[in-house]
Amino acid sequence: MQKDIGSVMGLYPTPVTIVGVKGDDKVNFLVIAHVGVVDHGHLLVSIDKAHAYTDAIIKKNRQMSVSLVNQSMLVAADYCGIAKGAETDKSKVFSHHFEDLENAPIIDEAPVSMACEVIDSIEVGVFTNYILKPIHTYVQEECLNEKGKIDYEKAAPVLFEFQSAQYISTGNVIGRCWVMGKEYKIV
Repeated sequence: MQKDIGSVMGLYPTPVTIVGVKGDDKVNFLVIAHVGVVDHGHLLVSIDKAHAYTDAIIKKNRQMSVSLVNQSMLVAADYCGIAKGAETDKSKVFSHHFEDLENAPIIDEAPVSMACEVIDSIEVGVFTNYILKPIHTYVQEECLNEKGKIDYEKAAPVLFEFQSAQYISTGNVIGRCWVMGKEYKIV
């Protein structure tokens, strides 16, 4: 039997990402786990207004990188969520480079990193929700499958679970979408 636990957001865990921005010739990285898919070509990144420094840079430049975090990056990523960009130079936390989008630093060690442009933003409560279009997606070659697509078992993104404030590792593939359900029989 289910129990009503109140008005609780139950869609966690979500992927842990690092948002990278460049403002005033300084790179800043911020860990963000409030992310989602808007459609097949757009994503959403939700930034708490407590991170006013990063938020202001995004509003000005309308570009950012969004990188998946794996376990080897996790300690540095967590630090980027603790240290405030206005007070701390986080530009050396991750080695990075720039491609076409000059304000979207690409993290060299990230399994997947997207250089994105801001398409729209929506204020909800204390969050600015950015709708992004990935212009370029960079993937470590060892994280690609034989068809050149991202292999998420190899990329091994870390997940964030808000209720217990903990990180969770991803597991193995347990089934194929749009295949498993063909075996279901209504009784």
